[in-house]
Amino acid sequence: MGKINFPKRLFPILVFIVLFILSTGLSFGEEKTEQTDGDLSQFAGSWSGHGAGEEVRFRDKNGLLILTVKHKTEFVFHVEENGKIAGEGTIEYDLERNTSGLDDLVAGVHSLMGLAQVPGIGVEGPLGDAAKKVGEEVTDVKGVTKIQYDAPHLKYGPEIRHFKFTGTIKIGTFKNNEGQEVGAFLIEMDEVKNFTLMAGKPDNTLIAEYEVNKVKTDAKFPCWSPFIEGAGIVRKGPGNIHIAEFQQKGEHRKGKRVWQEYGYVWLARQIAPEKK
Repeated sequence: MGKINFPKRLFPILVFIVLFILSTGLSFGEEKTEQTDGDLSQFAGSWSGHGAGEEVRFRDKNGLLILTVKHKTEFVFHVEENGKIAGEGTIEYDLERNTSGLDDLVAGVHSLMGLAQVPGIGVEGPLGDAAKKVGEEVTDVKGVTKIQYDAPHLKYGPEIRHFKFTGTIKIGTFKNNEGQEVGAFLIEMDEVKNFTLMAGKPDNTLIAEYEVNKVKTDAKFPCWSPFIEGAGIVRKGPGNIHIAEFQQKGEHRKGKRVWQEYGYVWLARQIAPEKK
């Protein structure tokens, strides 16, 4: 095979190109290594967290009645070196009612029973059904001359459920306040669907009770997850621990027209990093 001849003045350029290719390949390999298990392993270990949320499930357009579902939660979880999460926790549910507008209306227009605006018209679900009873059952009980209404509330008071969950810590991006994409470690918790009583019996149902003119009615509705779709941000905390934070607010979660404004927040911290 004959020799390949090229001008000597091109030799430095050729050397520069070769070195550039090698350096680019090495740096790319290092970057790829940093963004895999080696990075996620820093989050391995035990974590603990707290959270809360509320969501308006019914609001009469005239401000007569507002029903808000609320929860607070405590949970613990373990993160594997690959970022996989498994944990458990407890959640306390409550149903808050604001009936001052409704009570004022009932007191002022009891002589127009059945002609007043009926809360709940056009509202789906058990909470809307409960509110409709103000007008629908006004004459159902003999001897009743005015509306007597007790708004929906949890029949047994605040209720506690136990749950297990999974999730993931991964590398991703989020938009900062300027709308720019910024790289970060993200944490996502999967939606919880199976709840149990503290004794271990499965129970995904809450019972709301309401009373209209001394007629009590129960309405069942499902427990809801303390975690909703979306990612939180993982950041460095004091010492060698890390902190994860999730915040989200909006309206019509999951596209449900009858679910109105909501807010969810939870915060977790690494309490025992994995020993290496």
